[in-house]
Amino acid sequence: MKDINSNNNDFLVPELICVLNSWLNRCREARDGHYKRAEALFDRAQFLGYVLIYSTVFVTVFSFFSLNTPEVLFWGITKQHIVVLVGCIAAVISGLVTQARYGERAEIHRSSGARYANLARTIEALQIKINTGLIDKNDIESLSSSIILEWNNLSEDSLLTPHNESKSKLMFHGFFALMFAVIFFVVAV
Repeated sequence: MKDINSNNNDFLVPELICVLNSWLNRCREARDGHYKRAEALFDRAQFLGYVLIYSTVFVTVFSFFSLNTPEVLFWGITKQHIVVLVGCIAAVISGLVTQARYGERAEIHRSSGARYANLARTIEALQIKINTGLIDKNDIESLSSSIILEWNNLSEDSLLTPHNESKSKLMFHGFFALMFAVIFFVVAV
């Protein structure tokens, strides 16, 4: 009877090691995905923030100048048209920054990445304890259950990380903005 229990235990540990390796790989992939997404969103927030500042300053400064002279720069476009266009761009970027919340989403992804990294360290610690024999079966079950519980909580709280950045969505938004710019210049001319 003792032989059967030890063989059963020997069978469970290698199987558990395989499961832990799988969990560890998935955890690392999730961590890396969240960190990469956080960096991309942070860069986007920084870029749009600076463009918004510069365009707002441009419009504010040039709104104090008299632009009543009908001096045509090119294709029937005057300086007044440029100031109005930059003002429209500033308004669109302001709405985009407010609605998309890139900085806030970057922080959430960074936090999720850190939590996945913490979970990966917990799995690594459990693997080390199992490999060195420093843990008994009850503690293995307890730690495995706590890892599963933490993983479930983390999965519920985390934002989605896209596998591939959707270029078609970005192209659609760019086309939409270009269409409005063309309409603006057609009406202005």
